[in-house]
Amino acid sequence: MQCTAIVLVAAGREVRCAKPAGHGPVEDLHQGLLRVTLPDGREHAASLVWSSTPSPWEDEILRRST
Repeated sequence: MQCTAIVLVAAGREVRCAKPAGHGPVEDLHQGLLRVTLPDGREHAASLVWSSTPSPWEDEILRRST
């Protein structure tokens, strides 16, 4: 199954869905890969998982996010 979802992580930076996240409804949960730079300058691969459907816990999730 091809995943076409895209999320904007910063101006001009998109993360494309690499594959379904492997849990929940396949059409709803997406996973993409990106490179992150840690405060000490090291670079690491990171995984971003997102849902395209609003959650009843959205306000709490956004409050706890950084």
